[in-house]
Amino acid sequence: MVGKYKREFNLPLAELLDRLTITQIKLVKLPGDKTSFISEIRKIEHDIDQIISENAIKADSAFIKNIIALSQINLHIWNNKDQMQVVIEKESEYLALLKFAHQLNGYRNKIKNTILEKESGASEPSNQKSNFETDGLNLDISID
Repeated sequence: MVGKYKREFNLPLAELLDRLTITQIKLVKLPGDKTSFISEIRKIEHDIDQIISENAIKADSAFIKNIIALSQINLHIWNNKDQMQVVIEKESEYLALLKFAHQLNGYRNKIKNTILEKESGASEPSNQKSNFETDGLNLDISID
C-alpha cells in the first residue's frame, strides 16, 4: 500500500530504479540464499510506488524504454566486470575492459539523468550524475 509506510531509502527515482535493476541481476546471478535480495526488492518497489504516486509520474513509452535500457546497461556492466576478473593479469585487455566500463557508466548516468528529469520535471543539478562521457562508444541507445 502506497503511503502507509515511510520510504525505506532516501533516493531519487532514478537511483531506486538503478538499485532495483542491480538487485534483480544479483538475484539471478549470485548463488545462495536469495531472501535478502527479495526483501530489498520489496522495499525498493514500495519506495518507487510512493514516488510515482506522490509525483503523479506517467509511465509513458519513453520512460519504460529508459528503464529497460538501464537494466540492459547494468547487466552489460556486470558481465564486463566478470570479464575483467578473468583477464586481470593481462594488462592491455584489462585496461580495454576498464575503459569500456567507464563508457558504459557514462550511458548509465545519461539514462539516470533522463529519469531524474521525469521525476522532478527539471533536473536538479545536485542530483545529476556528472560522469556521462562515453568516449566515443556508440551503443545506438535512444535516450528520451
